[in-house]
Amino acid sequence: MVQPPGRAGNRISMSHTHRRDGHGRRRGGPDQARGRPRGVWGAALALACAAALTACGPDGGDADAAGAASDAPTSPAATPTGTGTPAEPAPSSPPPTSAAPSASAKPGGIARCETDGLALSLVANGQEMNSKYFDLRLTNTGSEPCDLLGHPGVSLLDAGGKRVGEPATRSQDGTGDGGAVRLRPGQAAHATVKTAGEGVTDGRCWPEAATLLVYPPGSRQTVNTADLAGLKVCGDSFQVGPVGDRAP
Repeated sequence: MVQPPGRAGNRISMSHTHRRDGHGRRRGGPDQARGRPRGVWGAALALACAAALTACGPDGGDADAAGAASDAPTSPAATPTGTGTPAEPAPSSPPPTSAAPSASAKPGGIARCETDGLALSLVANGQEMNSKYFDLRLTNTGSEPCDLLGHPGVSLLDAGGKRVGEPATRSQDGTGDGGAVRLRPGQAAHATVKTAGEGVTDGRCWPEAATLLVYPPGSRQTVNTADLAGLKVCGDSFQVGPVGDRAP
């Protein structure tokens, strides 16, 4: 069907007007409408990238926060609060210690006489009134001086080694005054042994002994002799005095 000339000419003119302006550029029309979405998305993308660069770049907020966190002063480590005392360094060598005194040492530096350095002997010393006396001697056989102090222990043994009667009791007879006696080599200390006379006891005497057994003062070892010098204990009286530096 043939369109009326006026209407067709108007359509062509409108189409031309919508597509081109006087300089040949597109104006309006559907093409321009179609180009708008692309422009909007491009602007949005540009804004997003700019925001990302601002946030993640070297001068961004996160970087500043990280820098602030790293630059913040750190608190010093807590000091241990244990109650133990600090250990002192061990010395390179142990400090010298004083030598422990021996059991037989004395303040004056002279040792007590040891049993194996003493010789025992017994000498009759007469009779007075109703008593008989004997001089018990302990002689220093060593090469160094030594001291004796106190009473010796004295017992009698029979030939079989059994004790006769009782050990001698302590008395203050003799020349000893209870002080120490210093013995140079070859010197003797003296202790007085006393018993009752046989005549005043009606013959009541102990059996005859074979050995005199003596503990020197301060010693647990014994020295003995078989030479009793006629000692016979009667009346159950058997005594010994402290050591002295001379015979009674």
